[in-house]
Amino acid sequence: MPKEEQYELRFGEALERRRGPRRGASLGRRQPREDGDVSRAQTRQLARKAGIWVLPGEATAGEAFLRILEHCRSHILANLPAVLQSHEVEGVHQLRVALRRLRVALLAFGADFRTPELDALRLRAKVLAAGLGPARDMDVFLDELMAPAQADAGLPEAFALLRARAAARREAAWQSAVATASSLAFHSFVHDLTQAISHRAWYAQGADEDRLSRFDQPVRLLADRQLAHYFRKAKKRARKLQNLNEAERHQLRIALKKLRYTLEFFSSLYDPKMVKPFVRRLSLMQDVLGSLQDLAVARRILNDLVEAASEQQAPDQGALRFAAGTVYGWHLERANAARSEAKLRWKRLAKTEPFWSPS
Repeated sequence: MPKEEQYELRFGEALERRRGPRRGASLGRRQPREDGDVSRAQTRQLARKAGIWVLPGEATAGEAFLRILEHCRSHILANLPAVLQSHEVEGVHQLRVALRRLRVALLAFGADFRTPELDALRLRAKVLAAGLGPARDMDVFLDELMAPAQADAGLPEAFALLRARAAARREAAWQSAVATASSLAFHSFVHDLTQAISHRAWYAQGADEDRLSRFDQPVRLLADRQLAHYFRKAKKRARKLQNLNEAERHQLRIALKKLRYTLEFFSSLYDPKMVKPFVRRLSLMQDVLGSLQDLAVARRILNDLVEAASEQQAPDQGALRFAAGTVYGWHLERANAARSEAKLRWKRLAKTEPFWSPS
């Protein structure tokens, strides 16, 4: 194995050990199932990942767009039971991922495939995902951000109040997430998405012949163009990486997610040996930016919990502030190291030879 890959593997393993369960790893149910409840165990609805996606190489752009939208719709529907029935931690995560993938899919084929109807669906998906966000944030906070800091501190009693308040916040966030997933707005969204796919909404009435002809072009030509477009946008966002503020780093994360999902949609069209190095380095870059995002999420939630306790004039605020400071300090220390690592990882990704043809 080349030295570079050995280094990336070692750093990745260290990050996994430091952060606990991998982002997206199954963390089980939000609340433990009662022991001996065999019937519920048998009917438990588990979360579903998007799975391996294979796009026929001979597909036209229009055919590929149809298949990808159907795939995104199936991913959304597959995770509703895990949220509504089983309250799976991974379920709310995968439902948000499914909505995000759909939003990227509706952009990933370029302007020819955009219509007012599909743009409206994309914005509705964003609003619905936002309704699930607090539950996901609190799951991550309790299971991935607070847990390792508490374990290192070795003072479980000092964290009892913080954990209790965070758990109450998570319960409320989950009630909101279930309400979102079971709402008329969500039901209407799925119905309208199904109708848009069934009626091929991108073939808008009155579309000119040039536009319609581009629906019949080989999808590989479109994939080359769109992957190059998203990589250029990511490079633009990554300029002067070390000087980016929190909001700018967030925009870079969004740009890399768009590149990653677009890559997943089209990767089966290319040689796996060429795709693999690029995916590996992109994933490593996303991981290190994720560790920096952990600091922002932890700071926001900790501030909210401490301020709420202060407004309520809750007892033991000193213990709460101590635990909050310990968690934040733990992530601040690791974020400082991650900033330097981000520069190195980006340099390697930026120099990786693209596997798509020049547009």
